[in-house]
Amino acid sequence: MTRHRTRRLAARRTPSARRGFTLVSMIVAIILLAVGLSSLASANASTIKLQTLAQNRTNAIAIARGYLEQVRTRDPWLVQTEASVRLGAEGTPDASGPYVRTMTVTETRQNLIKIDVAVSYPRASTPVVLTTLLFRGNGLSGAR
Repeated sequence: MTRHRTRRLAARRTPSARRGFTLVSMIVAIILLAVGLSSLASANASTIKLQTLAQNRTNAIAIARGYLEQVRTRDPWLVQTEASVRLGAEGTPDASGPYVRTMTVTETRQNLIKIDVAVSYPRASTPVVLTTLLFRGNGLSGAR
Protein backbone atom coordinates (compact mmCIF):
# COMPACT_ATOMS: atom_id res chain seq x y z
CA MET A 1 0.00 0.00 0.00
CA THR A 2 2.83 2.40 0.67
CA ARG A 3 4.22 1.77 -2.74
CA HIS A 4 0.89 2.56 -4.38
CA ARG A 5 0.57 5.77 -2.36
CA THR A 6 4.11 6.87 -3.23
CA ARG A 7 3.40 6.51 -6.95
CA ARG A 8 0.27 8.64 -6.65
CA LEU A 9 2.15 11.40 -4.86
CA ALA A 10 4.96 11.30 -7.44
CA ALA A 11 2.44 11.46 -10.27
CA ARG A 12 0.82 14.53 -8.69
CA ARG A 13 4.09 16.40 -8.20
CA THR A 14 5.43 15.87 -11.71
CA PRO A 15 2.85 17.97 -13.64
CA SER A 16 2.97 20.78 -11.12
CA ALA A 17 6.79 20.93 -11.37
CA ARG A 18 6.59 21.26 -15.17
CA ARG A 19 4.17 24.12 -15.63
CA GLY A 20 6.33 26.17 -18.09
CA PHE A 21 9.70 27.69 -18.80
CA THR A 22 11.59 29.43 -16.05
CA LEU A 23 12.82 32.99 -16.38
CA VAL A 24 16.45 31.81 -16.37
CA SER A 25 15.88 29.38 -19.26
CA MET A 26 14.17 32.13 -21.28
CA ILE A 27 17.08 34.54 -20.72
CA VAL A 28 19.60 31.86 -21.75
CA ALA A 29 17.59 31.13 -24.90
CA ILE A 30 17.39 34.83 -25.81
CA ILE A 31 21.14 35.28 -25.27
CA LEU A 32 21.91 32.28 -27.46
CA LEU A 33 19.60 33.59 -30.16
CA ALA A 34 21.23 37.05 -30.02
CA VAL A 35 24.74 35.58 -30.29
CA GLY A 36 23.69 33.43 -33.25
CA LEU A 37 22.03 36.32 -35.08
CA SER A 38 24.97 38.67 -34.51
CA SER A 39 27.46 36.10 -35.83
CA LEU A 40 25.24 35.52 -38.86
CA ALA A 41 25.08 39.26 -39.55
CA SER A 42 28.85 39.55 -39.19
CA ALA A 43 29.43 36.68 -41.61
CA ASN A 44 27.02 38.27 -44.11
CA ALA A 45 28.80 41.63 -43.93
CA SER A 46 32.18 39.96 -44.38
CA THR A 47 30.90 38.04 -47.41
CA ILE A 48 29.61 41.21 -49.05
CA LYS A 49 32.91 43.01 -48.42
CA LEU A 50 34.97 40.18 -49.93
CA GLN A 51 32.61 39.89 -52.89
CA THR A 52 32.98 43.61 -53.62
CA LEU A 53 36.77 43.38 -53.35
CA ALA A 54 36.81 40.42 -55.76
CA GLN A 55 34.66 42.32 -58.27
CA ASN A 56 36.95 45.37 -58.09
CA ARG A 57 40.01 43.16 -58.62
CA THR A 58 38.37 41.47 -61.61
CA ASN A 59 37.62 44.88 -63.15
CA ALA A 60 41.21 46.01 -62.52
CA ILE A 61 42.60 42.90 -64.24
CA ALA A 62 40.29 43.43 -67.23
CA ILE A 63 41.36 47.09 -67.50
CA ALA A 64 45.06 46.19 -67.33
CA ARG A 65 44.71 43.35 -69.85
CA GLY A 66 42.77 45.48 -72.32
CA TYR A 67 45.28 48.33 -72.13
CA LEU A 68 48.22 45.96 -72.46
CA GLU A 69 46.70 44.60 -75.66
CA GLN A 70 46.30 48.17 -76.98
CA VAL A 71 49.95 48.90 -76.21
CA ARG A 72 51.09 45.75 -77.99
CA THR A 73 49.51 47.02 -81.24
CA ARG A 74 51.63 50.21 -81.18
CA ASP A 75 55.00 50.69 -82.82
CA PRO A 76 57.47 49.25 -80.27
CA TRP A 77 59.93 52.10 -80.84
CA LEU A 78 57.33 54.69 -79.80
CA VAL A 79 56.13 52.99 -76.58
CA GLN A 80 57.23 54.86 -73.46
CA THR A 81 56.32 55.29 -69.80
CA GLU A 82 53.01 57.06 -69.21
CA ALA A 83 51.66 59.09 -66.31
CA SER A 84 48.83 57.85 -64.08
CA VAL A 85 45.31 58.04 -65.49
CA ARG A 86 42.02 57.76 -63.55
CA LEU A 87 39.52 55.38 -65.12
CA GLY A 88 35.94 54.28 -64.72
CA ALA A 89 34.87 50.65 -64.30
CA GLU A 90 34.80 50.21 -68.10
CA GLY A 91 38.42 51.39 -68.50
CA THR A 92 37.53 54.74 -70.05
CA PRO A 93 39.18 57.91 -68.73
CA ASP A 94 37.13 59.44 -65.92
CA ALA A 95 38.45 62.20 -63.64
CA SER A 96 36.51 60.81 -60.67
CA GLY A 97 36.98 57.13 -61.53
CA PRO A 98 37.91 54.62 -58.84
CA TYR A 99 40.69 52.93 -60.84
CA VAL A 100 44.17 54.36 -61.51
CA ARG A 101 46.30 52.98 -64.36
CA THR A 102 50.03 53.53 -64.78
CA MET A 103 52.39 52.16 -67.41
CA THR A 104 56.13 51.77 -66.94
CA VAL A 105 58.47 50.88 -69.77
CA THR A 106 62.03 49.70 -69.11
CA GLU A 107 64.60 48.59 -71.65
CA THR A 108 65.94 45.20 -70.59
CA ARG A 109 68.22 44.59 -73.59
CA GLN A 110 69.07 46.42 -76.78
CA ASN A 111 65.87 45.54 -78.66
CA LEU A 112 63.72 44.24 -75.82
CA ILE A 113 61.46 46.32 -73.55
CA LYS A 114 59.50 45.32 -70.48
CA ILE A 115 56.05 46.89 -70.09
CA ASP A 116 54.33 46.94 -66.70
CA VAL A 117 50.69 48.05 -66.54
CA ALA A 118 49.55 48.60 -62.94
CA VAL A 119 45.93 49.28 -62.00
CA SER A 120 45.07 50.22 -58.43
CA TYR A 121 41.49 49.69 -57.34
CA PRO A 122 39.26 50.60 -54.38
CA ARG A 123 39.96 49.03 -50.97
CA ALA A 124 43.13 47.27 -52.16
CA SER A 125 46.54 47.36 -50.54
CA THR A 126 48.47 46.52 -53.71
CA PRO A 127 47.63 47.19 -57.36
CA VAL A 128 47.20 44.58 -60.07
CA VAL A 129 50.36 44.50 -62.23
CA LEU A 130 50.52 42.80 -65.63
CA THR A 131 53.87 42.53 -67.41
CA THR A 132 54.83 41.75 -70.99
CA LEU A 133 58.00 41.85 -73.04
CA LEU A 134 58.05 43.49 -76.45
CA PHE A 135 60.71 42.93 -79.10
CA ARG A 136 61.58 46.05 -81.05
CA GLY A 137 62.95 44.33 -84.12
CA ASN A 138 65.80 45.65 -86.21
CA GLY A 139 64.87 49.29 -85.87
CA LEU A 140 63.82 49.83 -89.47
CA SER A 141 60.12 50.10 -88.71
CA GLY A 142 60.16 53.28 -86.64
CA ALA A 143 62.19 56.15 -85.30
CA ARG A 144 64.50 55.55 -82.40
